Amino acid sequence: MSSTVSTSDTSVASWIQSNLTTLFQSTGAAGNAQAESSFDRIFAPNCEIRRNHEPLDLSTLKGDVTSQAAGSQGADVKWEQVVSTNDDRPDDASIVAGAFTVTRVMPFRIRASLAQRIVYVQFSAKVEAQRGGVDDGRRIISFYYTAVDRTPPIHFSIPHVAKVEKQD
Repeated sequence: MSSTVSTSDTSVASWIQSNLTTLFQSTGAAGNAQAESSFDRIFAPNCEIRRNHEPLDLSTLKGDVTSQAAGSQGADVKWEQVVSTNDDRPDDASIVAGAFTVTRVMPFRIRASLAQRIVYVQFSAKVEAQRGGVDDGRRIISFYYTAVDRTPPIHFSIPHVAKVEKQD
């Protein structure tokens, strides 16, 4: 599944995909302000958060995401999978689970190309529909995720001379 989501799709899975994509693609000072407003819009103030099985508060999650975004020139979010419960009952709480990869491009180069950081995320979120709330009344009230941060391997070019076999 790609990072694009149809705006006409009203499922909880699409809603969370769209909002988390916006959140993780924010970069720079303008992106930090965008991420701050996104957090306030999609997460309940008392949201229960666990990262890699450790409890976390919302302000720490905000700080982590904005600090990663501040050090990058851009980010691409690729969704691997996402499933949800209760799409047929939008007034009930839903559980959404899925996986996505965030590839951030850094402002410095390693050899001839820009450096990258890749974060693999598996998550489970409980989304509650609140009457009279913000953004169609949906808010994440519980967010559990596992994140693995990696640097992709550097591919060194092999000089032409090394490719040619020696002839005796």
